Amino acid sequence: MKMLKLIILIILQIVFIPALLLIVYLGLIYLTEGFGKGLLAGALSILATLILVFLIYKKTKKFKTRLIFVISLIPGVIFVIFVVYTLIPVASSGNISKIAELKQVEVRYWNLKTGSKIAYFKLSANPRVIKKTAPIIFLHGGPGAYVRQIDINFFKLFTEEGYDVYLYDQAGSGRSSLIPKKEYSDERNIMDFDAIINIINAKKYIVVGQSYGGSLLAHIMAKENLSKRIYKAIYAEPGLSVASNLTDDEKIFSKSHQAPTGDINLPVRLLISLMISPRGEFTSQNEIINYVVDHEKLIQGLFAESFPQKDAKRIPKVEIGIMNFAANSIIKLNDLKSPKDLYESYQKCHVPSLLILGESSYIERNAPMDLLRINNNITRVQYIKGVGHILWNGLDGNNLVVKKVIDDFLNNRESNIPNYPQRSQISVFLKQRL
Repeated sequence: MKMLKLIILIILQIVFIPALLLIVYLGLIYLTEGFGKGLLAGALSILATLILVFLIYKKTKKFKTRLIFVISLIPGVIFVIFVVYTLIPVASSGNISKIAELKQVEVRYWNLKTGSKIAYFKLSANPRVIKKTAPIIFLHGGPGAYVRQIDINFFKLFTEEGYDVYLYDQAGSGRSSLIPKKEYSDERNIMDFDAIINIINAKKYIVVGQSYGGSLLAHIMAKENLSKRIYKAIYAEPGLSVASNLTDDEKIFSKSHQAPTGDINLPVRLLISLMISPRGEFTSQNEIINYVVDHEKLIQGLFAESFPQKDAKRIPKVEIGIMNFAANSIIKLNDLKSPKDLYESYQKCHVPSLLILGESSYIERNAPMDLLRINNNITRVQYIKGVGHILWNGLDGNNLVVKKVIDDFLNNRESNIPNYPQRSQISVFLKQRL
């Protein structure tokens, strides 16, 4: 009987102690919001470890063997090493490394009334053609990503049609200045958009939102004061915009796979920060950004996700930019609007809208289909084969294909690509996992 108790104690010490201490440590990080870069949570966790080991030692003294004491120490020592390991910065918290300039375009800045300093690129209409009255504004993905050279290359095509095009890095992304963690939100990005269109001061705008930019556009269109200033809206591979209670098993993804991504794992320290206390002080934004900037393969791996598998061996090299995972995690914590709220808002909005889908998307198909169900302003859907999440990937003339789809929509022409899926075909589209 005594031996059985001894075995049970050993098992508890090996399994229960580490699990309990890990819960305590992560809980303290959450409760203290990572105060002092996690030092407070770490110190309290180590103190709790010492107390627990001491109590176990006293409890097991009656077995009169050093084995129990040693076994009680091992999990505690391992845990203390783990805590210290996670408290060591993985990159500098100093100034963010300077990133390369984009080709053939100058970075400019807006100082918005919201407090955001926004980096933007203006592609001016070709002076030899009649200028369009409605400029194009591009909303990039992420959240926390940035305007890339492939975006510049694609939207430059529209300047030949007489469009001015504005592409900007959202607050805390790319070349735009960081803002306090607690200020990142969809609402802040919407306020920045409002301030930007007031600075540009055109009568109407064409807005293209890709990935998260499409989600952001969906919420911009729900604001009556903003939607009335938009001439046409284009959702390119939009992410989630409608609240959903789907489990992971219920989500539907395209059966046409994207390119392999390779190893894009983040260090434990950054994972703890982003998953447990993204708004807290456990890591600074600079540390997170500097780590990503210093790991070029990580950025390239994320970029590769947006290409079809057939393009795996010829994916262009993406320029290193500031990818802010802090902004990404924080904004994704925000509650999405209910379908009913958005549906009611869209009834007050009458802006012709286009939805474009790529064949090899890593975005769950439920996301754009949920938006299509409730947004009657989406008058055309174009499903383009041979492309991934980034539709204008610069390969095989895809830029011209996507541009023609947009041109046809803007000029009210029939497209040579079928209008598919329509609302009545959503269930079939999802069932076929296209």
